[in-house]
Amino acid sequence: MLRRTLGYRLGLKPLKKDTSSRKQKLLNILRFCNRNTPFYKGKFSFFLESATDLPDEDFFYAYSHLPIVQKSDLKSKNTNFKSVTLDYKYDLLKDGKTPTMQEAIKHGIIKKDFFASISTGGSSGVPAFRWLDYEDANLFAQSFLQSFKLNGWSTGEDFIVFYPLKSYFTGVYADQAKLLRSFFGFTMVPFETVDKQSVIALLETLRKNKATLLVIFPCVLQRVAEIMKAENIEPFEKLPYINVSGEFFLDCSKRFIQELFPDSDIQSTYGAVEFGEIAHQKGLSSFDYDVFDDYAYLEQGPDNSLLVTSYYQRAFPLIRYKIEDMGRVIDNEDGSQSITNLEGKNTDYIIGADGYMYYASFFNSLINEINNAFDDPIIHFMMRHQDDEVMQLNFVLHPDKTTKEDIVEKAVRDTVEHVFANFETIKINFKDHFDHDYTRKFKIVGEGDGLSEVVGGYYQRKAS
Repeated sequence: MLRRTLGYRLGLKPLKKDTSSRKQKLLNILRFCNRNTPFYKGKFSFFLESATDLPDEDFFYAYSHLPIVQKSDLKSKNTNFKSVTLDYKYDLLKDGKTPTMQEAIKHGIIKKDFFASISTGGSSGVPAFRWLDYEDANLFAQSFLQSFKLNGWSTGEDFIVFYPLKSYFTGVYADQAKLLRSFFGFTMVPFETVDKQSVIALLETLRKNKATLLVIFPCVLQRVAEIMKAENIEPFEKLPYINVSGEFFLDCSKRFIQELFPDSDIQSTYGAVEFGEIAHQKGLSSFDYDVFDDYAYLEQGPDNSLLVTSYYQRAFPLIRYKIEDMGRVIDNEDGSQSITNLEGKNTDYIIGADGYMYYASFFNSLINEINNAFDDPIIHFMMRHQDDEVMQLNFVLHPDKTTKEDIVEKAVRDTVEHVFANFETIKINFKDHFDHDYTRKFKIVGEGDGLSEVVGGYYQRKAS
């Protein structure tokens, strides 16, 4: 009762329902940025004068020609994206330090007069930063709660987040676990490595708190399930919901995980550190999503990318921001938007002998065919390729089906040696797990060791 009535209302102000049209929402944020954000100041004046009264079709055509913003802009001109709403507010992470509990309560919950930074991830390993005040932070939180609710979770129920220690304020949240659980039903379980000890700690916390939802990265959940299987830990029952995001989710991985979490409805959410959550799984598909139309407008961008405009994030607004993920944006007849065939990073592909770019979905389909033919021997997969044109395929097999390695390898080679005949060497290895640093994102298809992409957080910002 405390969580339902006081907790979420104390820290999170419910969003007001905006019945404005998509066009009007875009005009509102453009006008705000044109006046109040140095990076955009004056840049939209001509558009606002000439396009405001255009019919919708002409308006959105004109809008599609406004400049695109990229992560490189966030790195090189970061402070120019800070709007005047951040002026004279309290720096909650002053000099790169985490706030005391008194500071967090005073400025974060009571006065709500703070600003803070979070860092994005990135394939370069060098993050960019975005800045939040209370209003933008609330939008972030509301988008996550929206995805949880679509997964089945209800306000007031306990939920557990299992994230790397040095990401997204995990250490701070863990230090205040008792208070956060009392008010919000939220418990952070941070890890430095995914091993038997951390897995047992996670399961014990889920059981002790009677949590109904687990929030986790797909690759981390996969490793948790592998450890449970290897250590003969009983399948974890009576956990209704699992919400995953941040990485491509293989069908074979989801099927294997389901064995260890038999009662869990595992669903995927799509988002970005720059915006929060953007879309949630559509139906049973892990690759098709319904966009959160109350939060953002999406467009198809160049190089198979997605362009996102947030309607209401004003402390650090982003107009037509290029997210380098591959997916197809669909404008539905009812005015809503969807994303189909969401692949993950648009740079995570390998070029075949036909010159075509092969993404993770190709390998997902290949594994599905092999699993259907040979009684599900594959539970996870990754592929690494080198600049010197050496391609290596690595499979993880279910431990009791290693006798099928020969027939599985033949089935793989029958396909990939033809499709990737442009490579001189194709290696197929069988392992019981991947030696991956799970504090970093996992790539199904990657160059070299594939470990360069960091998970976002706040800790990397240095005092200026």
